[in-house]
This record gives sequence, structure tokens and C-alpha cells, in this order.
Amino acid sequence: MNKRAIYIAHPLGNGPDREENRARAARWVGWFARAFDIAPIADWIVLSGVWGEEHRVLGMDIDRELVARSDELWLCGGKITDGMHDEALWADTWGKPIVDFTDLGPEPPSRLYRPLGRSYMGRPMPAL
Repeated sequence: MNKRAIYIAHPLGNGPDREENRARAARWVGWFARAFDIAPIADWIVLSGVWGEEHRVLGMDIDRELVARSDELWLCGGKITDGMHDEALWADTWGKPIVDFTDLGPEPPSRLYRPLGRSYMGRPMPAL
């Protein structure tokens, strides 16, 4: 078992598109797992399905703990939100590589390949 544990950050929000964002994030997680043979970490997809905005602080505390335990942080979903940036700041604190795939758009690619991500916040790029 040598899979890298990758924390996946994706826009969520608290508006009417929250459920679609959760579904889109799940598609990204599945796509990354297949394309890169990684062990994705995305607890927030499940937790946001049972917790509302009133649990945001607790959810972010859990996310920070998982980011600290992960090997890298990957950003996806077409844009970087304030919450994703906060997770990236936390990853940077721990010296984790941060890869930005947001330029691929809001949905994962339709074909399976290994795209080149971009370094985020000047962190060294891992071998993809």
C-alpha cells in the first residue's frame, strides 16, 4: 500500500447549489482516484450532507486535522473559494505540496488522463 493520501478541496457553499457542488466534488474525487491511483480524502462531502452551516467551524477543524495528516492538497472545481484558500494556507503551514487543478473547470475531464496541475502558493510540485 503505497498510495498517496491526497486531501481534495472543492467549492461547497451554503446556497442553492450546495447539493450540486457536493455531487460535482464526488465526481472529482472518483476521477482523481482513478486517474492518479491515489487515496483521496474528502470527508466534507459526507459531513456536509448531514451537517448544515451551523457546524462549519467543527467541519473546518476536522478538515485541518486531515490536511495535516495528508501527503498533499489538491484544489479543483473551477475556482478557489475562501474555504479552499484557508485549507491551502493550513497545508502550507505543514509544508504540504499544493496542486491547483481549478483551470480544468468545474467538472472533471471526460476522459481519464493525468493533467498537469499548477503549484499553488509557491509550494513545490509533487511528482504527478
